[in-house]
Amino acid sequence: MDEAGMDHANNPLLRKRWPFLVVGGMVLLAFLYSLFGEVGILSTLDLRTKQKRLIAENSRLRAENEQLRGEVEKLRSNPSYIEEIARRELGLMGKKEIVIPLDRNKDAASPTAPGGQTGRP
Repeated sequence: MDEAGMDHANNPLLRKRWPFLVVGGMVLLAFLYSLFGEVGILSTLDLRTKQKRLIAENSRLRAENEQLRGEVEKLRSNPSYIEEIARRELGLMGKKEIVIPLDRNKDAASPTAPGGQTGRP
């Protein structure tokens, strides 16, 4: 026996409470698992946040797809739209157009004529 009668096997108070301690421990484990487990409250909240973010991204992508479908339809059916894009993005010109290159730096720095007027008409 231990000193001062500390033998746990013969302790009547511990014998009476051990079922409650075991059940309490199991309840504590179940509670912790429900909070932090794979299907616990915290992971469920995290999944809901991810779901909302993915729904918003999906909506944005659907709108972008719809815009691109409209763009494709215009490109397939509207020659003037193709011409507009070719002019804007590629700098192309029509068959009967003439390009007159201007030196903007030289034009902007033209000296003033007598009387305070510029050399422009």
